[in-house]
Amino acid sequence: MKRTALITLLAASALLSAAPAAGAESTAASVTKSAGSVSATVSWKKDGEFGAVSEPRLRVSRAGVVVTDMSLASACRMCSLIEDHTPSGDTSPYSILHVADLDADGEPEVLLDVFSGGAHCCLSTRFFTYRPQSNTYTRAPSQYWGNAHYDVVDLDGDGRLELSGGDDRFAGAFSAYAGSAFPPLIIRYVLDPATGRSSLTNVTRRFPQVIRAEATRLLRKIRRAKPDPHLFETQGALAAYVAGQYLLRRGSVGKAELARARRRKLTAPGFQIRLLRFLKQAGYR
Repeated sequence: MKRTALITLLAASALLSAAPAAGAESTAASVTKSAGSVSATVSWKKDGEFGAVSEPRLRVSRAGVVVTDMSLASACRMCSLIEDHTPSGDTSPYSILHVADLDADGEPEVLLDVFSGGAHCCLSTRFFTYRPQSNTYTRAPSQYWGNAHYDVVDLDGDGRLELSGGDDRFAGAFSAYAGSAFPPLIIRYVLDPATGRSSLTNVTRRFPQVIRAEATRLLRKIRRAKPDPHLFETQGALAAYVAGQYLLRRGSVGKAELARARRRKLTAPGFQIRLLRFLKQAGYR
């Protein structure tokens, strides 16, 4: 399913599933996921209207023994949480909770997706990592996805998992939101065994196959486009396509497509200058 479409569905699902009828009492909800001997449960109360939640908690056990039972009030301030469900038009269930060994060190991390609410925005992932010295899970750096979603997947078969999503900075930047497209954004979780500190690293350029696949999809859309003097909806796809070419270190290919699009009247005056400046500031060029 298209990532932006999934985020819109999550917004609707959060509102429908988390908001009780007027005058109704709060009801409990939870999601549990496991990996190996580690099991994590996120629990909360559906409270009030518009998907509000109260008393969110994270409980993690190892081999049946609870090692973490913490409030998520700071990690989920004014956020929405939703139970596992299968979005309309999709074939697999969506979950806000993952337990997975991201860095292949034998210790699973806990990932929690929190949704801020609204028409289609915004999604963030909170990470919790195991600290053997204190035998507990603590918060690690978070990843902001905005309007985009992500998949937890081993893209290169090396045993380490990547978070494969899209760059939200392109949302609404060059077209209406509905016409926006996101170039790939691939994040890797890294834990320094010497210091115990964790970090998130952008490794998108290490996966040219992912970038090429998305660029091919976008190019088909661009080549099929017809001039639209009012909305310039193709600019969203074109911006993401050119960004992908720069990720592949093929900026000249992207510029050639920009020139072709300009001749076909698919872009507004000054679009190329504005896009190239944006890509420079965003680190693509």
